[in-house]
Amino acid sequence: MTTANTTPATVVLIHGAWHGPWCFDKVVEGLNARGVPVVAVERRRMHESSGQLRGVTDSAENEAIVRAALDEIDGPVVALGHSFGGVSLTTAPLGNDNVKHLVYLTAIMPDTDGSMPDNFVNPELATAVVAGEDGSTTVQDDKIRYAFYHQCSDEDYERALTELVRDEAAIPLDDPPRDTAWSKITTTYVVCTEDQALLAEGQRTLARRADRVVEWSTDHSPFFSAPNLMVDLLDGLAREYAE
Repeated sequence: MTTANTTPATVVLIHGAWHGPWCFDKVVEGLNARGVPVVAVERRRMHESSGQLRGVTDSAENEAIVRAALDEIDGPVVALGHSFGGVSLTTAPLGNDNVKHLVYLTAIMPDTDGSMPDNFVNPELATAVVAGEDGSTTVQDDKIRYAFYHQCSDEDYERALTELVRDEAAIPLDDPPRDTAWSKITTTYVVCTEDQALLAEGQRTLARRADRVVEWSTDHSPFFSAPNLMVDLLDGLAREYAE
């Protein structure tokens, strides 16, 4: 129970593949309105040859980016990883005593044995990932709304089309972490039951690793389609772990 003199934990948001901090704008606005400090991590880097932003998929670089963001925060932290953001959420908090709770939002939740559910990634998404000549990846235009935004407004979908970037490489799901933060820090897994990118049954299998499980009847992008659900959850956790 928090009082007027306590400060909510800082919420740290980690975006998934092809996305950026922009996808959390509605959540950031909602948390700010409630007085909850929030940081959206930038996992994109400027590509030297193309001069364009690219998503970072290398596990070690991802971990370093997120770890640096966490290290800059004084006081308790609630960290959320969406989709591929769950990879760095699994390792970056290790050794950081300020990180009090983890949230996997329809996210990859690796274990040290490399095991992943067979029914996790929708085959339609897997076949829609297109590799460029330089090794970067994107998603076929005609599959983007189906996979990520089918419950989202036209306005949010159109914005996403202008913001999505190429990623540096195919998403690695076979690079097991050396250790897992979720085995040491209390964890919530949010299953998005209408997700057409990462299937609900596979999410539920991963969610068995978590301490708490929440189910929302949302698509892959509740930060657009149901931001109030995210704000309510994160606001509650930020106050549960207040300083």
